[in-house]
Amino acid sequence: KEEIEKLTSLQQQQNDLIYGLGQTEYQLSYFIKQKTLIQQQFESLETKQTETAKEIEEKYGQGTVNLENGKFIKA
Repeated sequence: KEEIEKLTSLQQQQNDLIYGLGQTEYQLSYFIKQKTLIQQQFESLETKQTETAKEIEEKYGQGTVNLENGKFIKA
């Protein structure tokens, strides 16, 4: 009886670990998808920043914009 209880306990521990591993793999998959989505959004933002900089340069020439006071400083 003692050996059966020990084997049953070991089997339950194994089942718990397998379940935990499955949950971890599921979460990892979710985080990888989220990471990919954020990377895509970041790339889109960079594209918008580049386009906006080009528009400003075409309109005002080369220079920089002080974001604190909104002043354009020609180069």
